[in-house]
Amino acid sequence: VPRQRVFKMATSLSTFIVVAIAIATFTVTLASNSNNHYVADVEYTGCGWSRCVNCSGPGSTIVPCTPQHQTCIKSPSKPVYTYHLADPTCDINDPNGPMYDPVHQMYHLFYQIHLAENQGGAGDGPDWGHWVSRDFIKWAQLPVAIWNDQYYDNSAIFTGSTTIVNGKPVIMYPGKCNGNDKSAKVVCNNGKGGFTYALAIPKNDSDPLYTEWTKEGSVNGHPFMNPVLNGTGDDPSTAWQTKDGEWRIIGNGPCPGGAKPGNSIYGSKDFVNWYQVGCTTLMVGDCPTFFPLPALTPGSEHYVQRHLQDGPMPDHVHKSGGPGGDQVQVGQWVDGAPGPQGTPGTWTMTPGSSSVKCDTGKTHASKDFYDPVKNRRILWIWGTVPSGLQAIPRVMTYHPGIKQIVYTPAEEMNVLHTKTLQSLSKTMITTTPTSIIANAATDISFYFSTPTTDANITIAIGGANMFLQFTTAPPSAMATQSPWSVNVGCSGYHNTLPLVSDDSVLSVRIFIDNSISEVYFMDGRVAMTCPKGSVAPSVNVTSTATVELLNATSYAMGDIHTTTEEVLATPPLVPRK
Repeated sequence: VPRQRVFKMATSLSTFIVVAIAIATFTVTLASNSNNHYVADVEYTGCGWSRCVNCSGPGSTIVPCTPQHQTCIKSPSKPVYTYHLADPTCDINDPNGPMYDPVHQMYHLFYQIHLAENQGGAGDGPDWGHWVSRDFIKWAQLPVAIWNDQYYDNSAIFTGSTTIVNGKPVIMYPGKCNGNDKSAKVVCNNGKGGFTYALAIPKNDSDPLYTEWTKEGSVNGHPFMNPVLNGTGDDPSTAWQTKDGEWRIIGNGPCPGGAKPGNSIYGSKDFVNWYQVGCTTLMVGDCPTFFPLPALTPGSEHYVQRHLQDGPMPDHVHKSGGPGGDQVQVGQWVDGAPGPQGTPGTWTMTPGSSSVKCDTGKTHASKDFYDPVKNRRILWIWGTVPSGLQAIPRVMTYHPGIKQIVYTPAEEMNVLHTKTLQSLSKTMITTTPTSIIANAATDISFYFSTPTTDANITIAIGGANMFLQFTTAPPSAMATQSPWSVNVGCSGYHNTLPLVSDDSVLSVRIFIDNSISEVYFMDGRVAMTCPKGSVAPSVNVTSTATVELLNATSYAMGDIHTTTEEVLATPPLVPRK
């Protein structure tokens, strides 16, 4: 039975029958959808990608989702996490518009929340949920920030970005619209539906939480009228300013005139009046992002000279949800000529580099932002596990020895350690398992002395196995200081881990949170998010050849969830010099 028809039938029945039907029909198998967004590929009792327009009302009633009723019909099988962000009742997907607000010294993370206003039958969802933090450790949930309540976004609010313009945040989001709302006085894109780009700004500048957002007002003194662009694709990037002072964004949209596929690029002189400039040669894909090269990976600086022998250092990073998932490329970028008749710009990938996935596990649709407090680039990425979650924040750096971006867990994760569960040192790992204590919310780090012979190191957690199949460096790599690769994996996911000649230690860090785990090989040269299976009281380590475990420590992890009152009471962070 179509979901729309089920809801229409349910509204005419008694409360008991309504609830029974809602629960019985909320079992869906999530898969990829027509908008190239990926969803969890497991059976889960929740709204998922169906029409999420009905919410929980008083008592056991079901009412239309509105700003007054924005609690989803919670599944009894919904997972609960300790230090991963997930909505308490709703299914979620992409992170949206992460930012640091310099005025109120507050971090914000929006996300795709699976609910929507009905809008005369046009509403599908998702819309934008909202979390806020002052210390990047404890997070409070706020009400839905952006609803599908206008003719140009009556279906859904897809993934967008936030740009700080003259010290104030401006959201650009893709409104998805259709013509099902027969009562609408205006239809978007000449009645063809599809996507538009629209702006949203804080409704009350003095509210330190920016709880409410409005779709009308001005940017830097320039009034705007939504939509600011029609006939777009989805997912506009954070904007940047060229040397000519023009604002530019890239989007996951069609290129004009049937040009060669690539991210479309748009420009504006005032952030209010936008125009399409043309088509880049950047890899096309959803949730694109584009930003200057971040800091070098700590300890990799001495590889810069070796890098320069092959060609210039990159100066920009591009990410898109290209074939096979979110992936990044590094290269050099030259902005094009400004104006509607200008040119897109020129992109040259760094010689010897390749497109590298952000995460080779169960993830998709990432967003990043620059954190001016700690001078770092932070990546958030959606974990496509049942009901959805946000993977832990990762600091992006560039390693010139392997010519790729590295994704290291943010230092704030260490602050969440509540106690040491166990610590091991100077232990020889063999085919006989060595155990270390773990629980349902654990951070475990392993440091192995780099083996002198081939060795397959396995770390077993419940029903999941993480492995590192070490092979010694070929003579050519040692002679030229070139990287070589070894195989790594987790719960059926595989990748190759680049190593360099001065890697005297092999590190594996594993975050366990209920039914999922995140694995970071060599501080994030490879990151994987994967299902963990059952909660095990210990983790077992084995190796096919004897390997020295220099150190292993497991920590219990604390809860990241808090209240808005506690967020406001937290002192602002002091900017790092």
